[in-house]
Amino acid sequence: MNPNISHQKLAERLFILNDRQLGVLTRLHHMKQLLASPDYRPAVMPGGDKVFEPAWKALLKKFPSIEFKSGQSSIQPFVTHQKELFGIMSTYYYNLADVLEVRDNFSDTLGRFGSAHIQLDITVNSDITRLYLELISNHFAMMFFLTRIPDVKAILALFNFLYDQLHGKPEPNYPRMAELFTDTPDAMLKVLHLDINPYARTISKALSSLTDFFIRRTVRAQNWSDGHFLDILHEPSKIAHTVLGDQLACELIPYEMMERWVVFGYLLIYPELSDEDAFNRLKTALRHTYVVVLFRDEVVYIHALIQSFLESVWTNKVGAKRISEIKETLSIACSQTLDVHADRRAYLKSALRQLHLVLADEPGLLGPKAFLVFWGLSYATDEVHWLLRHIANPPIKKYGASGSSRAVTNPTEEFGDPFLPELLFYMEELRLLIVRYTPVIQRFYVQLLACYDAPGLAECLTDVLSRLPSEEATMLSSISKQLSNLSDEPMLQDGSQSSADQFIMFDFSGIRLDWLRLQASLSCKNSPVMLADHHRLVEHLHSTIFHTKLVDYLDELLRLVSDMSIFSFYPSHFSDLFTHCLLCPAQLRFTIVFPSLCSHAIQACHDLCPEERTFLGRSSVHMAHHFCQKIADRVCADLLTRVDEFGNLADQLAPQNSVPWLGEGNQTKKKKGKSTTQPNRSATDNGISATVATESSKLKQPIFPGKLASNSAGDVCFVPGTESFRRNREEQTPNDKTLFGLSQLCQAVNHYRELAVYDQIINPREVLQNEIQIRLIDVLASYTEFTPVADDELIITKPSELLRRVKALMDVLVDLEHHVCIDVIGIFSTVFTQHTQPRDGFKGQPTMTAHYAKWYLEQLIRHAYMDHFVYSPLLKSFVTLVSPDVVRFRAEDFADLNELRALAELIGPLGIKYMCDQLMQDVGNRVDEIKKLILQNRSTLESLRECFDDPIKTRQLGNTLQNSDALLELLKEIGVALAFRKLCFEALNDVLQRHVPFLLSTVQNLRSHLTQQSGGQLLPPAPGSTAATSPAGVKDDLETIYARFDSQLVLNNLSASFGILSDLDYSLCAILNSRRTAALAAASQANATGAGSPGGPAFQDLDYHIACLFIVFVANALPRLARQDSSLYHLDLEANENNSHCIAYSVNALMVAMFSLLRPGDLEARSKEFLALASSNLLRLSLESSSSILSSEVCGPNSQQQSVSGSGQIPPAKNRDSIYILFDNLVRLSPCLTHSLQEACFPYSLIRSAYHNVAKLSTSSGMPNTRSNLMSSSSHVEVK
Repeated sequence: MNPNISHQKLAERLFILNDRQLGVLTRLHHMKQLLASPDYRPAVMPGGDKVFEPAWKALLKKFPSIEFKSGQSSIQPFVTHQKELFGIMSTYYYNLADVLEVRDNFSDTLGRFGSAHIQLDITVNSDITRLYLELISNHFAMMFFLTRIPDVKAILALFNFLYDQLHGKPEPNYPRMAELFTDTPDAMLKVLHLDINPYARTISKALSSLTDFFIRRTVRAQNWSDGHFLDILHEPSKIAHTVLGDQLACELIPYEMMERWVVFGYLLIYPELSDEDAFNRLKTALRHTYVVVLFRDEVVYIHALIQSFLESVWTNKVGAKRISEIKETLSIACSQTLDVHADRRAYLKSALRQLHLVLADEPGLLGPKAFLVFWGLSYATDEVHWLLRHIANPPIKKYGASGSSRAVTNPTEEFGDPFLPELLFYMEELRLLIVRYTPVIQRFYVQLLACYDAPGLAECLTDVLSRLPSEEATMLSSISKQLSNLSDEPMLQDGSQSSADQFIMFDFSGIRLDWLRLQASLSCKNSPVMLADHHRLVEHLHSTIFHTKLVDYLDELLRLVSDMSIFSFYPSHFSDLFTHCLLCPAQLRFTIVFPSLCSHAIQACHDLCPEERTFLGRSSVHMAHHFCQKIADRVCADLLTRVDEFGNLADQLAPQNSVPWLGEGNQTKKKKGKSTTQPNRSATDNGISATVATESSKLKQPIFPGKLASNSAGDVCFVPGTESFRRNREEQTPNDKTLFGLSQLCQAVNHYRELAVYDQIINPREVLQNEIQIRLIDVLASYTEFTPVADDELIITKPSELLRRVKALMDVLVDLEHHVCIDVIGIFSTVFTQHTQPRDGFKGQPTMTAHYAKWYLEQLIRHAYMDHFVYSPLLKSFVTLVSPDVVRFRAEDFADLNELRALAELIGPLGIKYMCDQLMQDVGNRVDEIKKLILQNRSTLESLRECFDDPIKTRQLGNTLQNSDALLELLKEIGVALAFRKLCFEALNDVLQRHVPFLLSTVQNLRSHLTQQSGGQLLPPAPGSTAATSPAGVKDDLETIYARFDSQLVLNNLSASFGILSDLDYSLCAILNSRRTAALAAASQANATGAGSPGGPAFQDLDYHIACLFIVFVANALPRLARQDSSLYHLDLEANENNSHCIAYSVNALMVAMFSLLRPGDLEARSKEFLALASSNLLRLSLESSSSILSSEVCGPNSQQQSVSGSGQIPPAKNRDSIYILFDNLVRLSPCLTHSLQEACFPYSLIRSAYHNVAKLSTSSGMPNTRSNLMSSSSHVEVK
């Protein structure tokens, strides 16, 4: 090796300096971005904190001088915070100091190359030439980039002022940096020209060697088509042939890189443009673009820059001619290149699609055809980069007489390519195909190196080695020997191994470094052997080096030809391209490529700027999430559109929508009947022909969803099924378009299982599933929003209609599962589980449960309290008895068993439990009111309880009771609430019986077992009874009875969750117990402070005493119902008009709960007491119409005489029979009373006669039938 070249290590210098230069450029670009960002720009910089503004004016005014008088007030803010500011500014300053250091090394390296007289030719010493030209262009970009940073002068001035304050002298590099780094762009170009012009001949020769590769990159798509460029199927017989060549690596040099070499190189050595060939190369570059990349997203409007510079330095005739020709290239670049590049992208799109289809089907072809893939990716990357920088930097157009200029307002529409996502998609697919089948490529080229390259290299070296210096000969021999030894590798003999880890052992970086050194040493003027004289050796070594890169340098090679990290520096335009992709139906399936491209952002990072890695990583992750979220939003939008469409189709098939067609069906049957009585064949034939003609005329007309038709009555209505009629598939309905878009988007989401972006793994399917869950939760909640129908009335969607919509939604989701792999069952579980709670767990918004609970309690139950609705045990529904003017909706549409079953399907057991718990809280409030009424009449009730066997005194005391009607009203409202809850539980039990019969049978078996242990009833036994005796014969104490009572409550609570009602109501017991506990705690606290009555056992006895007085109050108040006109009993409803029959539910529930809770086992005795009291009071009703002396003494004066004496007298008991039936229901529903006990106190003949009289009254009065299924709903509001 040449001793001078070997000692100077020019190849190593060139390689290291290029990397260093790129790192400094990266740091400068990152610094500019930080200074331009309001979030990261230091407050001390100009335009920041107002405190430093006067100091900046004084400092920049004296720049570059930093000498100030001590104590000068204008500069004092910097002095005050000098240590903090010095730490902030040092990072920025030393970035600029690195530029000066790289510039010095650059000048030294160029000088050494010049003194060595190295001849550069891309076809001979391609690696050295490429590094040299890249060094020139990057040096231009680095120095010119300083003119793009507006704060350079401020950074230099402030840091050196602080440095001088702390060290007593300026920073050593400051004078040179202040002079060089603050130049204008024109001055900077002149400085660069003076630095590089001495090496103009070397640069010019290197650029002239690019001609073939450069021109090949600028041909039109038609030339590609004529030459079958990238057409792998053009010659099927040669499809397995290996692509070989002597300059394969040069073919992969990006056009953008060569463009920078040509433009920046000739700009700095402009005198060489006097040569026609050199100027033609520059014109070729200028015709294809009006902006040249400086670094990343920083570009230069190159025509204006070249014109202004050449006009100032090249003033001869040749220069004027060249400048005029450069002006002409600008118009060509702005007008013609757009179509040229559009055609190239269209060709590349089809070529890459073909490559992907073939290689995905036959991945073994990736070995011989690997270069074809890299070649196509390189050209496609060039086109994408060209398009992106021209969209982001539109041409400056002149207009007006003044010659002012402006940019294109909407460059995305002018330059945008609607099919760009498809090109990006196939680029990404080919890239991933190479990554997936890396072992295939590596194995193929290791075998190629051993069997083809090694013997060929040995043959080429036979005539050269003897003439080479010892060092060069040793290096070439070492390369040949290392390649020859590959044939002895055992892994190549075993074809079954295919793991990528096995190829890590191959490292050919040493071979490539030796070849780089040989290019430097054998290209010197003084070398005894010149590479240019041995083309066969050079071509073979170029091919061999490229093959080694396909083994151990595959990742970097792939990054060179398919790096899309540039998108991360154009986030707004990247997002615009994605938005345009969503608007193009044909490109929807390729939308997933956008989040996939975000993983490329990290490839732009450099080891010399590690702090940028975090910024780029976070922004790329954010962008990927944004794209996935937008795709999910679009899928959800189309999904909800299909949900609405399916819901409308389901509504068309709803039973109520078939009513308009019933009349037509009946008429058709009548016509058929008439036709059968007239056996006229001609008439029949005419009818058939008319029908056929009518049907054929209908089929000739395209019918789409929403088509209207008329029935026999003339009403216009929908015809279900018309959406399926098709004349051809070209006419797409809106539903067809939605389905197509949805399937395309689902294919995009389903394409990648996961995306690795920076330090996160993004699963597009998971993003979609989460978004669908959130959207469906909101949609279902919106279905149950209230609709006002009057001033104080709201209406809600019927549960059956909503269930029909929900089933349509489920059908759509099941259909969606055919397009994308998501967990539909998980979505169902999550969505409907959220709606079983009052508020969802994602946004905290009200759910279906909250809406329905609020509406049923505030609307339906409120009207039932006001006797607008009546609960019918026979129909198992609430029935509307008032006119539509009073209530604008029908109770049968919301509170019958079928609707409540639908409600149970929708909100589940938890939702039903929540609604019933809210209802029971209302019941608890009414129980508190009843207690107040009992305490108000305490003394009277105690007297009534003592003299229940004295009818005269009982009558007198009963007349003194206060608020008896209020008690009955409260009991009726409690009974209505319990009746509604009973109906809900029955509906829930039916639903669970259908869904979980085995689980339900388990609960029933458990109830049966505990019922047998408890003596036949799930009620606490009385102490000393048979049920309170253990199997060993030992009588249970009170504590054991309470423990058994608690277990019964737990079982009843479990049963209630399954819709199984029990005599012992857990919810009512819990409410009574909690309020009693709270009252006991309050009494104890008041007793502790000396401000109240004593609590403790006395308070518990008071509660029990109130419970005993409660049955007395109810027994004495029941006869008052007979005197109310609204107490009339309806046999067809098994209900009273004023819902007084619900008192049976409330009285029994309260008695069981109170006596089981306060004194277990006392329920049976108190029930018998109530039976005696109630029967004695009700028997007096039968004596009111009697004229005997006994009846006068017991019941008082005759009711007819009372009515004559004055209007304030007691009215007659007109509805006595209805109350007898109520009393019979009280006994029938009681867990402790039987008809035999009832017969002992109250003759059952009175009850039989009561039923007979009510039936006779309803028949004689012609009472209208009030069954809900026969009531007309035309004047009530129907929920749609």
